[in-house]
Amino acid sequence: MTCTSPSSFPRPVAPPALLAAISLVALCVAFGASARAETPVTPLRPEAGSFIGALDSISASIVTLVAVSNEDATLPPGARRKRLIGTGVAATNRRIITTASLARPNGTVQVLLGPGVQRIALLKGVDRRSNIAVFEIDDPILRPLHRAPPQSMAVGSWVAVLSNVSVTRPQAALGRVVGRGERVDYTYSGDVLEIDAPTYPGTTGGAVVNEDGEWIATVVFRASTDAEEGGSVRGSAGAMPEPNSLLIALPVDQVDRIAEDLAAYGTVRHGFLGIRLKLGAPAPEDTVGVLVDGVIPGSPAANSGIRRGDRILALEGQEMRSASEVTLFVQAGRPGDQLELTVLREGEILPVRVLLGSSTDAPRDNEKAERKRQMMKLREELSRTKAEAEALERRLRELESGSNR
Repeated sequence: MTCTSPSSFPRPVAPPALLAAISLVALCVAFGASARAETPVTPLRPEAGSFIGALDSISASIVTLVAVSNEDATLPPGARRKRLIGTGVAATNRRIITTASLARPNGTVQVLLGPGVQRIALLKGVDRRSNIAVFEIDDPILRPLHRAPPQSMAVGSWVAVLSNVSVTRPQAALGRVVGRGERVDYTYSGDVLEIDAPTYPGTTGGAVVNEDGEWIATVVFRASTDAEEGGSVRGSAGAMPEPNSLLIALPVDQVDRIAEDLAAYGTVRHGFLGIRLKLGAPAPEDTVGVLVDGVIPGSPAANSGIRRGDRILALEGQEMRSASEVTLFVQAGRPGDQLELTVLREGEILPVRVLLGSSTDAPRDNEKAERKRQMMKLREELSRTKAEAEALERRLRELESGSNR
């Protein structure tokens, strides 16, 4: 499945009232920074009344993150330290979701909440495949952004893309959902939104909200440029927005799933079945299903009775044609999910139900091979030690015979 091409939709032409309202963002947010904690959530619709109050409420959940590498501490006095500035979204009163590029090795991240208000953020986990990182602060002072119902955003819907790399002046760009589905250039397997909208520095990691001011997705990358856009260099926050770009955003229900795993385990858990498949193009005789080349002992597949030589015809009723399709389907599941396989075995079609395990707890398939390698290494070391001992004994005998002359 691929996303609907943006070329099939006209460039967004916003309703005049909504366009005028969006253009007020840079002006109104700066005046509302001191009232963030008291402002109730208000719909984003301009006809609903206080649009300025709505933007102020939303902007309280869009924070500025500054990442600094601790390796810069070795720089000489007076040297400028390189900083990466990006956007984060408050998911809870302590948790922030942002782009993975801000999770720098041996780095420190500060959350800027307003003039003179900042907190140190602790990295809980990072997932490079989805380009999502999760940070947390100690004080429960963040205002989480209100979420929209899952799967509520249809192609053609108007949205606002919110970013913040200047603390007091968040940016907003009006855009439109022009596609929905999976993309081959996004390594995470799952449903994404394509959004046609102008972009500001730090857009990646920003929030996409609907006309009610509800969080529907997080921007994970830009499809229109080869440059990595995880953050911006200090001083570029006042830059003008770039022309309309195709933004790729991950729906908030998937973002929450990733964030929960990162916060709890430090990594994203994927479904684990426990079968070996032959990768690459199938052989000419492999015309039916996907051949199971092996089953890992103790795995969910083994416990469910799947055997070597079985052919997987379908997963959850969806036909499987290649090993990669099976792998992606299983990895998209969560540990504990029940999966129904349709299997061909010795000419008989059988239904098999499997309870998926976790990829982080998967048994090592090469355990025997690893033991063999270790045994060979130890034998080689033992042989080398014996040879050295024999050489030392010969040398010792030569010295002893020389001293007796």
